Amino acid sequence: MSEEKDKIKMVVESEKSQGKSTSSEKLFIRKNEHDIEESSVLDDAWTELTQDWQAQPTLKTDVDALVKRTRKRTRQAKLVFALDIFLALAIILFFFYGVYDGQWGEPTNIYAGLGGLAAGVFVYFETKIRITAWSHLCDSPEKAIDNAIAGSESAMKYLLFSKISLLPLLPLLNWYIYAMSQTSDKTVWFAYLMANSLMLVIYLVIEFLHRKRKKEYCELLQMK
Repeated sequence: MSEEKDKIKMVVESEKSQGKSTSSEKLFIRKNEHDIEESSVLDDAWTELTQDWQAQPTLKTDVDALVKRTRKRTRQAKLVFALDIFLALAIILFFFYGVYDGQWGEPTNIYAGLGGLAAGVFVYFETKIRITAWSHLCDSPEKAIDNAIAGSESAMKYLLFSKISLLPLLPLLNWYIYAMSQTSDKTVWFAYLMANSLMLVIYLVIEFLHRKRKKEYCELLQMK
C-alpha cells in the first residue's frame, strides 16, 4: 500500500509539474505575442509620424550649400565694408584738400565736410554691426544655420541703417544743388531730377535687398 501511495504521489506531483511548465510556457508565449504586438504598434506609429513629418511643408537644409552661401555673403560684406571705409576716407580727404586749396568754393566745402562726417558716422556703426556678426562665425557644419542667421541679421541691420542714412543726405544734396545754382545761369531742374532720381533708385535697391534678406532670415528660423 505504501508503495502504491508513493507511486500515486509521484504521478500527481509529475502532473502538477507538467501543469506548471505548461502554464509557464503559455505565459511566455502570451508575453512574446504581446511584445510583438506592441512592437508592431510602435512601428506603425513611428511610420505614421514619419510620413506626417515628410508630408509637412518644412524646409530641407543643405548644410554644405548653406555654409558656402554664408562664406560668399561674408566675403561680399567684407568687400562692401572695405569700399565704405575707402569712400569715407576719400570724402574726408577731399574736404581737407578743398579747404586747404580754397578753389572749390564754400558750398562744395560744406557739402564735402558734412558728407565726410556722415560717412564717418556710418562706417563707425557699420563696424559695430559687422564685427559683432563676424566674431561669432565659424566653419563648423553644426553651426551652419546659426552662422547664416547671424549673417542675415547683420545684413538686415546694415541695410536698415543704410536707408536711414539716406534721409539726411537727401536735403543736403538738394541744398548743394540750390547753392551751386546761385552762381550759375543754367537751369537746375535737370540736376534736381537726376540727383533725386538717383537717390530714389538707391533707396529702392536697398529696400529690395532688405526685404530679400528678411525673407531668408525667416526661412532660416524655420530651419532651426
